[in-house]
Amino acid sequence: MQSLRALASALSLFALSPIPASAAVITFSGEDIMTTITSPHPISALASSNFTAATPGASVIDFESAPVGSFTSLLVAPGVTLTGTNTSINNVPNFPTAPTLDGYNTTPSGAEYAEILGNVLTFHFTTPVQAFGAYFSGLQSNFFQDTVSFNDGTSQVINMPETGTSGSVGALDFVGFTDFGASITSVSITSGNGSGDFIGVDDVRFLPVPSTTVPEPITVSIFGAGVAGVVTLRRRNKAKQA
Repeated sequence: MQSLRALASALSLFALSPIPASAAVITFSGEDIMTTITSPHPISALASSNFTAATPGASVIDFESAPVGSFTSLLVAPGVTLTGTNTSINNVPNFPTAPTLDGYNTTPSGAEYAEILGNVLTFHFTTPVQAFGAYFSGLQSNFFQDTVSFNDGTSQVINMPETGTSGSVGALDFVGFTDFGASITSVSITSGNGSGDFIGVDDVRFLPVPSTTVPEPITVSIFGAGVAGVVTLRRRNKAKQA
């Protein structure tokens, strides 16, 4: 009987092992005022580097193989779909006379990027993610606040840093977050509160939630052997008593 109780206790501990709870959202952000679209951007680059260090194994979308032109729904990577209105894949800025006020490519030796024309662009993930980050170009503070939003069980909104621009000069931001333990199926980028600001999105990184680990068959066999052993022991004890 004591052996049965010990086995039952072990089984209950195995079945009730705690599942890690969602950690707090940690944000990574930095902004550079860009006089040209190729100007140095050490602050946003540092934010990008810190995010990369915190998310080893993250996947990257640089849009270089995406079809150029407008879209309302577009598959941009396996299991990742973009949806939106007034959205497109571009390979040149819309405002060639003032490109820093519009979206532009940020991939070294690349050309393509996603463009939001004062609206909402949403990334949908077939496999949920627990981290997301990207470069955002052409930001202007004279429009409404640009944001990154998602739901990890509660609604989360991250404001892009926008210190202010003037004349023909815009900002380049990197904004990312980690939310380890969460299961996020979509992330939305809102440009200018849905009206006004034209911004680019490029070099997107995302970290999928690890797949659930299934107990090895050997583990089940061990428990099965334990139960069989206890049953055999009880039968022998009864035979001796008889």
